[in-house]
Amino acid sequence: MTMADMSRTRLRAWLTAGIWSIAAAGLVGSFFLGSGPEGFAADSLRHLTAAGAVAFGFFGYWLVLWVTRRRKGAPPAEDERDLLVTSRANQTALVVVLVWVFAVAIGLWVAYEAAGQVPAGWLWFLAYGSVVVATVTSAVGTLVWDGRLGGRG
Repeated sequence: MTMADMSRTRLRAWLTAGIWSIAAAGLVGSFFLGSGPEGFAADSLRHLTAAGAVAFGFFGYWLVLWVTRRRKGAPPAEDERDLLVTSRANQTALVVVLVWVFAVAIGLWVAYEAAGQVPAGWLWFLAYGSVVVATVTSAVGTLVWDGRLGGRG
């Protein structure tokens, strides 16, 4: 199936998943390379790199929305099924993000309980990571739900 054969919903989901996967790789690389989570909070260059990765994700996503926008005078590209797919994908993403934040928070508490404090770098990771997990999960959820509901391509 070519990009021209895909519905706008599916095309946006594929492009969003790709863009935000690249952003995730940049975030993970900037966070774990160097001195790791313990040194992240004190390293402004790593802050900038992580912020740049997330900014790349947002800019890329907005570019996808702009490129795939409905042109003036064109018929609607979505129908009720697309709205249902998007709704279910976003519900799925919400649950995944909630579980992810809970699991990371509890995992950090367990890992650092003896030390009595969690390095502040992990809070940066949790904040940026939540954005990445939400957008990637929503895009992948769209692809999964589109397929389950007999996607239009």
